[in-house]
Amino acid sequence: MKRDRRTIFGLVAMGRITPAQAERLLAVCNEGREILWIVAACIAAAGLAQLNPHTLFPEAMHAVRALLPASFTALHHAAALAVNALGGIQ
Repeated sequence: MKRDRRTIFGLVAMGRITPAQAERLLAVCNEGREILWIVAACIAAAGLAQLNPHTLFPEAMHAVRALLPASFTALHHAAALAVNALGGIQ
């Protein structure tokens, strides 16, 4: 990015492009970088969504289950059985 900015400023200094053109080029460079960060964040979020908390944090999941009322736990098991009977979540 620094090299791109230096090149653009060098072109302005040599008179090959106008400051307005340089401003547009810099805006496009920054926009491309923002898009790259957005795509990276989406990929990271999708990867995290695929993780199973039961295998990553078994102690924490056990503590959460202990704090939940029994009726909620029974409802959770019933929902899991229904999802598995229907072929799972795809």
